Amino acid sequence: MYKTKNEIPNSKHGFTLAEVLITLVIIGVVAALTIPTAINKYKEEELKSQFRKTYSTITQAIYKTEMNDFYGYARCYTGGNAGQVATECGAFFDALAKNLHVQKVCRGNAKADGCVPTYTHKINDGCEGLMVSTIENLSRVYVLNDGQLIITYFGYCFAHFMVDINGQKGPNLLGIDLFQFTLERDKHTGLYTNRAASCYVNPQAGYGKGRTTQQMIQYALGGKK
Repeated sequence: MYKTKNEIPNSKHGFTLAEVLITLVIIGVVAALTIPTAINKYKEEELKSQFRKTYSTITQAIYKTEMNDFYGYARCYTGGNAGQVATECGAFFDALAKNLHVQKVCRGNAKADGCVPTYTHKINDGCEGLMVSTIENLSRVYVLNDGQLIITYFGYCFAHFMVDINGQKGPNLLGIDLFQFTLERDKHTGLYTNRAASCYVNPQAGYGKGRTTQQMIQYALGGKK
């Protein structure tokens, strides 16, 4: 027997409001748990890539500067078996700036002249050249074409410098996007960049894992976490 139209059961049905709300809540919880992690991971990978690029660029520029501008021996280094000497650091950093394609130089008053962002780190005794007030008022700062900053230690008469790998862009914290380097000398390779761990300061919380310069070199170039 055939059923009439009114007798055929209706198989179509939709979601109830409660089901929709529960689904949205679940999606919201999952997003809240995963999106911040994904964003932090992206930011860390971005900084890692930027550090790798910066380190390679500066290392090559240092070698080029010493070879081309100082006939293979610049007197601007510290540490190691070579001792230390800084008589040519001023001239060396000026020559290095040319090889790095610097667009602006602040000779003191870097903060007032717009060369550096606002830094907030604290420094222990013995590292006065990294103090915020020193950076803002005394350090010679070179602004590269891509926005990176080369910050010399106490003017530019020492073989130390810092690099802000993304310039004015935050978070502007030591161990995150601001790293200290030292020019050292090897009898086989000439000048090379090295870390100066004694002045490292733990970064503020909330921006991922802070690293010393040496740790960042190993992480960005060697894949070590």
